Amino acid sequence: MFSKKIIARDIAAISAAVLLAPVSYAQSDFVLEEVVVTAQKRTESVQDVPIAISAVSEAVLIKTGVNNVTALIPMVPGLTGSSEGVATNTWAIRGISTNDWSTGSEPSVGVFFDDAYIGRNSLATGAFFDISSVEVVKGPQGTLFGRNSSVGAISITSNKPGDETSFLLGLKAGNEGQEEYDLMANLAISDQFALRAAYYGSRLEGIWDDVVQGEEGYTDTDSFRVMARWNPTETLEALLTYSYSELDSNMNGIYNPALSIVEPGEEFPDKIARSQKNREENETDGINLRLTWHLNDSLTLTSITDARSYDYNYAQDLDGTADDAAIDAALGGVTGGVSLEFQTNPNEQDSISQEFRLNGSTDNLDWFVGASYFNEDVDEGTYLKLHDTEFGIGLLAEDVIKTEGETESLGIYGDVTWSVNESWSVTGGVRWSQDEKDWCTQSWAGLGLSGGTTPGQLCDDDKWSETTPRLVVDYTFNEDVMLFASVSRGYKGGGFNPGAIDTTGDFMGDTVASFDPETNTAYELGLKSTLLDGRMRLNGSVYYNDYEDLQVATANISGIVIENAAAAETKGLELEVNYMPLPGLTLTANYAYLDAEFTEGELDGNDLAYAPENTYSVSADYELDVSVGTVGLFGMYNWQDDFYFDGANILSEDNYGLLSARLTFTPVSENWDLSLAGDNLTDEDYAALRIDLGLETGVDINRGMPRLVRVEFNLYF
Repeated sequence: MFSKKIIARDIAAISAAVLLAPVSYAQSDFVLEEVVVTAQKRTESVQDVPIAISAVSEAVLIKTGVNNVTALIPMVPGLTGSSEGVATNTWAIRGISTNDWSTGSEPSVGVFFDDAYIGRNSLATGAFFDISSVEVVKGPQGTLFGRNSSVGAISITSNKPGDETSFLLGLKAGNEGQEEYDLMANLAISDQFALRAAYYGSRLEGIWDDVVQGEEGYTDTDSFRVMARWNPTETLEALLTYSYSELDSNMNGIYNPALSIVEPGEEFPDKIARSQKNREENETDGINLRLTWHLNDSLTLTSITDARSYDYNYAQDLDGTADDAAIDAALGGVTGGVSLEFQTNPNEQDSISQEFRLNGSTDNLDWFVGASYFNEDVDEGTYLKLHDTEFGIGLLAEDVIKTEGETESLGIYGDVTWSVNESWSVTGGVRWSQDEKDWCTQSWAGLGLSGGTTPGQLCDDDKWSETTPRLVVDYTFNEDVMLFASVSRGYKGGGFNPGAIDTTGDFMGDTVASFDPETNTAYELGLKSTLLDGRMRLNGSVYYNDYEDLQVATANISGIVIENAAAAETKGLELEVNYMPLPGLTLTANYAYLDAEFTEGELDGNDLAYAPENTYSVSADYELDVSVGTVGLFGMYNWQDDFYFDGANILSEDNYGLLSARLTFTPVSENWDLSLAGDNLTDEDYAALRIDLGLETGVDINRGMPRLVRVEFNLYF
C-alpha cells in the first residue's frame, strides 16, 4: 500500500540527500541548458516554478521524432494513454483519462495551443509541427490554464516569427512507405513586422495488408500555419495566426485475431481481412489573434481570441473480421453471413474563445487576474449498421443517433505569489467556472443495440458551476534547491449522453440524461534542485488525488450511458534527472510510480484504465566535434508496466519497452544535417487498444507501430 506516510518519507529522503550532497566541485565550464516555461503566465526557469512540469524543447522533439501528443508519453512521467487512430486519442495524467469520445462529453486532460483552449483532441492533430516547446503541467490547473484541466494540462507553443530571415527544407524517407516533408520560411520584413509560414506533410503505408479490401494500412496528413507579428510600438505586439490541417487514414479501428481468415490466432499479423473499409478523415482550421500591451514596467495586458472548427468522419468494420458467418452465428443467426459497421458522419465542431488577462508585479508580488469565455457548437451523426454479405442484400438494419449541442463556458480567475522573504513564498489562486449546455438528440433503433427510438427530437439543458482554489508554499534552501507543498481543487464540466434512455420500459428513448461535473482534491509535495555546479537537475514529486463523481461509461438496456458512478484515488511518485557528466554528453532518466484505483461503486478496488504501476525512460545524447563538423548520437529506451484498457479490468496489455535512436552529422557550416533514425528498433509487438464487443468472438486489437527506420535531411538557409 502506497500510503501518505510512505509518500512523505520518500520525498523527505530525497530532500535530505540533495541538501547533504557534496558541494566541493570546482566551477564547471559546461552546464545544462536552462529550461524556460510559461506555466504561471510569465517567463521563468522551470526550477523556480513550484509545480510539477515536464517541459520538452524543440531540440528534443526533433531528436526523438515526436510529431503528436501520444508520442510524448515516454518522456513525461505521469503521462499515459494511446491512440486508436490519428485523431482518436486517449491521454491520461496521473491515471485519469476520458473513456468516451462522443461529443456529449469532453476530455479530462486540457490541451492548449498558444495559450488557447482546444476543446477536442481531434483539433490537436494538426498543431504538432514547427513547435517551440511542449509543457505538460500536472495536477489541477484551473487557475493557470482553464476549463477541463482537473488532472493537468498539455500546453503546445509554436515558433513565432523571428527577427532574422531564414528558411528550412526537410525531407524524410523510410520503410513502411514513410515520407515526411518540412518547409518553413521566416521573413523579417522590417523591425516592426515579420511573417512565418510552415508546412508539414506525412505519409505512411504498409503496416499491414487488408487482403479483402485490397489496400495497405496508410496515413496521409498535410498541415500548414501562417503567422504574422506586428510591433507598431515598443509596448504593443500583435500575433495573428491561421492554421489548417487535413488527414486521411485507414489505420483506425480494430481487427479480430481469433476470426482472421488469413492468419488466424496471430495477434500482430502482416495480413488482415475485414468486410468493411475503415476510414478516418479529419479537417481542421483555426485563427488566433494575440495582443500584448506592456502598459508600464510592471503591468501587462493580454488578449487572446481564438476560433476553430473541425469536420471529422469515421468508419470502421466494428467486428474486425471477414469471417461473417461467425459474426452471424454470434448474433443468433440472421442470413448466414453479416458484418457490423460503425460510422460517424457528420461530426462537426465550431468553437470560439476569448480571454483577457492582466499581469502585474511589485518587489515581492507577482500576480495576474483574468476572465475567459468559450462557446462550442457540435453536430454529430452516429450509425451502427448491420450488413448482409451472404446473399448480397446489403444493409439490413441500422441504429442512428443524431445529436447537436451548444456549450457556453465562463471563467474568472486570479493568482498571486507573495515572496515573504528570500526563502519563503506563498502562492494563492482561485477560479470560478460556469458551464451551460443545450443538448438535442434523436434516435432511430432499427437494431436496438444503441438505445431506443425517440418520438422526434428530444432536447434538454443544464448548468453547472464550481469554485476551485489552489494554495502553494515553497521554501528555497539556496539558489539551487527548492521544496514546495500544494493543495488544489480541480473541476471538469458535466455533459449529456448522446442517445436517449428508456425510463418507462417500453423500449423507446424518452429522456436525455445529463451527468454532473467531476471534481478533484489534490495534494502534492515536490522538489526542484540543480546540483554539481549546474551539471545535474533532480526534480521529484509525490502526490495524492481524491476524485469525486468520476464520469464513467457503463452499459444498460438502452446502450452505453455515462454516469457519475464512481470515486477514485490516485497517488504516486515522479522523478526526473538530467546529468551532464562530460561536455557534449547529457544523460536523462525519469520514473513514475502510480497507484490508481476506484474507491466506490461497482468498480470499487479496480485499477483505472491506462494506469501502469511503473514506467521509466532513459536516454543519452552525445555530440562529438570532429574536424569536418559534429556527430550527434541519441538513444532512448522507455518501458511501462502492464495496464488495463478498461475500468472493469478485463482487457490488459503486458509490460513492454521501446528503443529508439538517431545518428546525425552536421558540417562546420551548419547549413544542413543528415540523420539516420529509428523507432521501436527491437520491433516490439504491442497493442494500442484492445476491446471486447461482447459477442463472445474474442478480443479485437489495434496494433502499435512496428520498427520504423528512416533517413532525414534538413537544409537551412
